[in-house]
Amino acid sequence: MKKISIFSTILLFLFCTGCVSNDLTHIKTSENILISVNKKVGSLTFLSLDDLHKVTDWNLNRDVSGAVLLHSGDDIAVYHPTNPKIDIYQLSTGDHVDCWNVGTGITNIISLKSKRVIAVTNGEENNITFFNHNGKVLKKIKIGRSPISMVEDTIHHKLYVSLFNERKVIGINLSSFKIEQTIEVPYTSVGLILNNDSSELFVGGHGNGEEENEDVKIYSTITGKQQKSLHTPLMPISFFQNEDGLFTIAHGTNQIYKLNPNVVNQTNFIEVGSNPYTAIGFKHSAYAASYDLNKLYQINTTTMKIEKEVAVGRGPFQLLIREGLSHD
Repeated sequence: MKKISIFSTILLFLFCTGCVSNDLTHIKTSENILISVNKKVGSLTFLSLDDLHKVTDWNLNRDVSGAVLLHSGDDIAVYHPTNPKIDIYQLSTGDHVDCWNVGTGITNIISLKSKRVIAVTNGEENNITFFNHNGKVLKKIKIGRSPISMVEDTIHHKLYVSLFNERKVIGINLSSFKIEQTIEVPYTSVGLILNNDSSELFVGGHGNGEEENEDVKIYSTITGKQQKSLHTPLMPISFFQNEDGLFTIAHGTNQIYKLNPNVVNQTNFIEVGSNPYTAIGFKHSAYAASYDLNKLYQINTTTMKIEKEVAVGRGPFQLLIREGLSHD
């Protein structure tokens, strides 16, 4: 029961039922935008990536725990595990352009680069569904209990998925849509990222309610064997990268670690506001959000210093970056 309870909590970390139109401010296609997904109010905050001034807020009038930019970069899909609908909006017009009825239980969505496909995990049905960009189901497969984190290996055309309530990360072949690899990991593993050549898979974790996780585990994607363990207390639950390297959010201590895979004890970190669930990298900067303080932090990842703080909507839960599609 504890595992189920923790999984439900994590879904709230990482991540109204009708398809309705919204009168939303359009976003210029030429503008570099940072997007905050605000879970407490079901809104998106759009900030200019140049100086972090607020462009606009979108009140979506529905529950939202996560979002994904589709391949065009002009469409954004939003979801929540209790809502059976995935709603899709066009940034350049502010229009609600599509709605997919996929059922409740959505835990994560990513837009795959390899085949221009959308992957949707479901924690109620314990499956993953692959859609094309028109919402047509291409393949649905059972993958195990409580799928939650995903990362795409574009070199080997594979998708890795962590199973929160099993000791597994599975690898799915994106050509055949078949499971071809299983890596044994601790229970309640969450957060995945690959190194640059996809030879190593970094796996984070929350803990099982009795013992919190304090380490990032690194596995060979060739052998599936654990190679290293990086001490990053407490609860490294997600990852991001930029030109300065790989980073993890230690949710339990409100810290962002710059990872050095050559040492066990990680010492290069910075503390941000309480309950950071999300961060994202861009060039030599990182942007981290405090869920409790409704605040965004811009971090210089070369010096590991906070450069700026700005307000966003209530309960920032996920961050996305949309680089300008065209420039004058």
